[in-house]
Amino acid sequence: MAGSGELFKGTEGKWTFRVKAGNGQVVAIDDGPGFGSKSAARAVLQKLLNGDYDGPIREPAAVKCGQEITANTTLDGNLRCSEGPALIVTADNVVLDLGGFTITGEGADAGGAPGILLRNVKGVTVRKGTVTGFGAGVAIAGGADNVIENLTVQDNIGSTEGDFGDGITLSVSSGNVIRGNTVRRNGPFAGISLVGACTKNEIRDNVISDNNMLPGDPTLGRQDMGIRLEGPGANNNKLMGNTVTGSGAEGICVLPTCTDPQAGCAGTPGNEGNEIAENMCHRNGTSGQGSGIRLFAVPQPVAASKTKITKNVANDNVTFGIAIDAAGAANPGPPKNKVTGNSGRGNGQFDGYDGNTPACGSNVWEGNDFDKVKQPCVSS
Repeated sequence: MAGSGELFKGTEGKWTFRVKAGNGQVVAIDDGPGFGSKSAARAVLQKLLNGDYDGPIREPAAVKCGQEITANTTLDGNLRCSEGPALIVTADNVVLDLGGFTITGEGADAGGAPGILLRNVKGVTVRKGTVTGFGAGVAIAGGADNVIENLTVQDNIGSTEGDFGDGITLSVSSGNVIRGNTVRRNGPFAGISLVGACTKNEIRDNVISDNNMLPGDPTLGRQDMGIRLEGPGANNNKLMGNTVTGSGAEGICVLPTCTDPQAGCAGTPGNEGNEIAENMCHRNGTSGQGSGIRLFAVPQPVAASKTKITKNVANDNVTFGIAIDAAGAANPGPPKNKVTGNSGRGNGQFDGYDGNTPACGSNVWEGNDFDKVKQPCVSS
């Protein structure tokens, strides 16, 4: 005898259904959110009875929260974890494929750690899925030559007092490629950050948006940047082809460095030789101040030097389009940054800004297309 279906209203007033075998035994019940109308529930039930749903039958994901990844692994289901790291990669040259699924951190304990941690490994690839709800989405700690690609990394919020607060963070790691990711609504530090001696990394073709951590609170959100090169010793990295919008502070920022502010910053490794090219940096500074691209400096720490800023477009940012701060009196060594072929319009104060005087110091500005500039050397 053929089975049958029954339509009924659930406890929240939504329409749902059950399926019965020929002997009247209930063999399936819809446990989803329910349907707003009886006809919608009937349509899905009819497809089920007709055998229209003939996809694969999946078992629960074999990967568990807190698992160490030591071989090629592909998720076959979503993973929800009450604390992080959810997954820890501890072997070289493996692929962790999220298979389009989502790793979610739930609860306060998840905010103190990353969703995925690469622990001093080389040649690892992490790809194709979503990481959300942790203190950071993906953290690369040490190691080299890893690839993070085609992920959505969103809503990872750490503490201003903790070690994490980014979508993707690299710490003392070299030769990594971060490409093709969507990075949004992370904080309080950055969408993507490079901390410590991170060298020869590529941050390429990512869409980085709305990393502004609690946008209603300017005192907390101002430090949240799209891409943040913190260092010290973040050298010879390439930031290319990214689209960075809606950051709480700067879209792309290279910070000054200081190992020991109490003793003085002289001798601290600076952030040198980085290349920032062909990025789109628009509408950053949502906390109330912030620029499209900025080489940040204050009087004491060591300013960024030998940076190449080339063929970027920076429009409609709250403070500046592209800016180089004055190097400062304590460590005034020549920055020797070069800004060429960029354009900017509609920025709050200046489209091109250089605080070094006279005549931009040792910085070179050539072939840029700006409307408003701080001093004539910027438009030369």
